[in-house]
Amino acid sequence: TAALVSRFIQEDGSERLRLAFGQRQYLKQPRVGLYQNEPPHQSRSDMLLAASGTISESWSFDSGVQYDASGSSLYSSNVGVQWRPGQMKVLNAEYRYQRDSFRNVDLSAQWPIGRRWYGVGRVSYALRSYGVGQPANLPAGGGKLIESLIGLEYKADCWVFRMGAQRFVTAAREASTPIFFQLELNGLSRLGLGNPLESFNKSIPGYTRLNTGIGRP
Repeated sequence: TAALVSRFIQEDGSERLRLAFGQRQYLKQPRVGLYQNEPPHQSRSDMLLAASGTISESWSFDSGVQYDASGSSLYSSNVGVQWRPGQMKVLNAEYRYQRDSFRNVDLSAQWPIGRRWYGVGRVSYALRSYGVGQPANLPAGGGKLIESLIGLEYKADCWVFRMGAQRFVTAAREASTPIFFQLELNGLSRLGLGNPLESFNKSIPGYTRLNTGIGRP
């Protein structure tokens, strides 16, 4: 396996741009396979290419490509942009594609909506829904909402309250909608139902905890 990574570092030590390329070459035919009738083994793996960087102080991007060199076709790709104009303010947009599998658009945000109030949200929409109970070829414009999240946070002087709901597809025509809330006393403990802090962190890239630097991580 060989990989090449190039980084552009600014004078202040921050990374402005990162480029990466990698591929695996097989010297021998594998003796173990996952399936009984596997396709003929290739002498090399797909090529992986990635690029990420900072466009300006508030704009950044991240992208990746998996290219099937043997079949001369694109297997998967993703490209995303992030806008962070200030503290506790972030907007994300990402497009993900995988051949014969899915084409998804993902939007997420954290934003102040009033004095001491902050809103968070995420929407993940399948432009083409292969699987999840859907036929492989949907009609033009067909798709499905596969995940959504909405939440509110309130920041007081010595405590933070969070609440929200998350909906995601679990099977064909089935969905789960957990609801959670939490009261965090700075430096002491957290009380509530579920773990909204973990959900916000996983669902929203660039999410910032309101009481960062205080108490538990």
